[in-house]
Amino acid sequence: MSELMDILAFSPHPDDAELGCGGSLFLSIKEGVRVAIADLSEGECSSRGTAEQREKEKLSASGILGLSDRFSLRLPDTKIGLEPSHQNIVIKFIRDIRPRIVLAPYGKDRHPDHERAGQLIRAACFYAGIASVGRGRPWRPESIFYYMIHSPIEPSFVVDVTSVWERKLAVINAYRTQFFNECPEMKPTAISNPDFLRYHEARGIYFGAMIGVTYGEPFFCAGPLAEKRLPGAGNICPDKGGLPVYKSI
Repeated sequence: MSELMDILAFSPHPDDAELGCGGSLFLSIKEGVRVAIADLSEGECSSRGTAEQREKEKLSASGILGLSDRFSLRLPDTKIGLEPSHQNIVIKFIRDIRPRIVLAPYGKDRHPDHERAGQLIRAACFYAGIASVGRGRPWRPESIFYYMIHSPIEPSFVVDVTSVWERKLAVINAYRTQFFNECPEMKPTAISNPDFLRYHEARGIYFGAMIGVTYGEPFFCAGPLAEKRLPGAGNICPDKGGLPVYKSI
């Protein structure tokens, strides 16, 4: 690939990235940023939906988002990160795609695959920058941010996704087998319960309220974010006329 990928979101299963950071991805895409999702597994062990149904849903969701690309690493569902080879696969993939920013699930979550995925991506991003590890030309992403799937996090920052909330819901709606209980022959799950989407909206409202907006998506970063000025100072345009003059002491 000749061009760098601006943002690469790793998703343990198809639908996780859309659920955790779909609004933020769409905001970036609207601004002309190149965005891709990499599915670590195909969700083949899911309680609901066949492989064919899930593939169609994933393609539909990708089209609604307007992704530059979508990749499948085909690690085994329910066993993500349990084999040493998984780290080498992700390292090679990061070196091939060369993302500037990586998004990954937060490393503590009720789903073991989500937890291990976050830990796997963190390690792979680090080791991808070391020439003596794995194959391919070294590449280390500039930033890695962790998004929330189920278990609450203490965010480092929250993205205002109010303007694209309806588009995010449209993306989630593409995963009919997962988030809706319309097929009585399918086994009900926690996320197919209508209350789950109510919870998801409540979460968006809660994190939005933290920054004074209607809906927000939370992210965690392990270290401080670099700023060239105080956050928000770039939006200040002072009126230089008629200002009071104070003497220095």
